[in-house]
Amino acid sequence: MGTEHVGRPRRRDAAATRQSLLDAARVLMAERGVEGTSTRDVATAAGVNQALVYRYFGSKEKLFAEAASGGDSDNIIRDTPLAELPHTLLGHALDLTAAGTGGGAAISRFVGAANDDTVRAILRERIDSAFGDLLADRLDGPDTALRAELLAAIIVGVSFLRDKIGTTALSSVDRATLGAYVDRLAAPLLATDQVPEDFSPVT
Repeated sequence: MGTEHVGRPRRRDAAATRQSLLDAARVLMAERGVEGTSTRDVATAAGVNQALVYRYFGSKEKLFAEAASGGDSDNIIRDTPLAELPHTLLGHALDLTAAGTGGGAAISRFVGAANDDTVRAILRERIDSAFGDLLADRLDGPDTALRAELLAAIIVGVSFLRDKIGTTALSSVDRATLGAYVDRLAAPLLATDQVPEDFSPVT
């Protein structure tokens, strides 16, 4: 029997272990907050040795920052045509929610745990990076960062009400109908020709 893999996990096992740690961190951080969750807790929930947290992530903070990243959301924001972006982001969040422990479900749980200073800081950094930077850079016209964050508010708000609160209409509506309404709601935020250059808030 060969010994070339002794002492280190095979690539596919490493990927599965890494994902298990992320899933466990998402659930525990949302339930207990960052300060109330140790790397030992995460490792135990994932069924692995605590040392693997540091092997794959380097620190507790980096683990939780990645756990809050929402998977491929950065690539979606960067690459999806703007007209398709609202329902695509929503679909991504709902897909992850359906998976049980993914980023979409975590978003709504993190919002509920946002009294934790570290959770709040992680969420703020993720929204600033993905929406305030990546999406805002793709927009033209006035108030690009504000419009990008308003889209984030729509996606997070829908996820929160549907997953965490379970409101009747949002929980029961089919995804195609929900996505169509979200597209219509978000269109003025993303289309430059619908945001007048002289637009100013009502005072």
